[in-house]
Amino acid sequence: MWSLPMCGVVMTCPTASSSSCMPCAALPVATPAQRLQVSLVHTLKWTLALLVCVWAVCRLRRARQQPRRRLKGFPVPEDYRAAGVIFYTVDELQNVGQMLLAVEDRKVSLRELGVGSGSGQKRVLLFPQGKREQEDAGFVATARREFIEETGDPTSLSGYLEGNALSTWFPAAKMGVVFCEVPASAAEPFSQRAPAPQPRPRRQQPRQQEKQSQQKKPWPLQPVWVDVSSLRSALKSSTGQVATTIGLFHLFPVTRKFFLLDEVSDWLGISRSRRK
Repeated sequence: MWSLPMCGVVMTCPTASSSSCMPCAALPVATPAQRLQVSLVHTLKWTLALLVCVWAVCRLRRARQQPRRRLKGFPVPEDYRAAGVIFYTVDELQNVGQMLLAVEDRKVSLRELGVGSGSGQKRVLLFPQGKREQEDAGFVATARREFIEETGDPTSLSGYLEGNALSTWFPAAKMGVVFCEVPASAAEPFSQRAPAPQPRPRRQQPRQQEKQSQQKKPWPLQPVWVDVSSLRSALKSSTGQVATTIGLFHLFPVTRKFFLLDEVSDWLGISRSRRK
């Protein structure tokens, strides 16, 4: 086979060993204009890819420079009646990412949940909370004690609670609510975490012995980590349910009202026009 360029085309013919000479076939050759067009297309593609990368990096930097959504807390009065705690983690933008809630069987208004009329027992989501007791030194102590008594604290989260933790006041329930940030590693599923070590036995008062005997029963609350994006979606609908790793649940009505407080919903990133 041999070839001979002729007038901008390449002519190919069989070699002399062929028994017959076939007509020469012309293979097209790109013109300078076509080569320039192909080069421009490749350049535009690379330029577009580069611009997309630059845009993504600039957007991430700008987002990181934006102020973190902070909770506008309110002081808890000394005559509070109850206290609760919300453990949470933050994402790469330093905004709330996951939140620890708990599932409990409660008698609730079915109408408030949008599932019927009257009242009935339902498994609902709430944050660990409870009434103040005489031995509590303050609302943080109440929140810590109730969390341990209600959940058993299987991953020792109560160790993160400090006296100067961020908090706010929930006047409708006369409740002080503590917000406690924990590392992202603390938000692993509870089934994959080792239980909290048991303290050494020591002499206890009768009231403590009574509590210990009560805690031999199943824990009242089943803690579960919830993505805040799912919580936002549920709060934007009056009958919305929160998706968790153990199922879909309605929010306990009082808990919903708390999350819809202006300062709390702002912290969660819910615009006021979307609140139900």
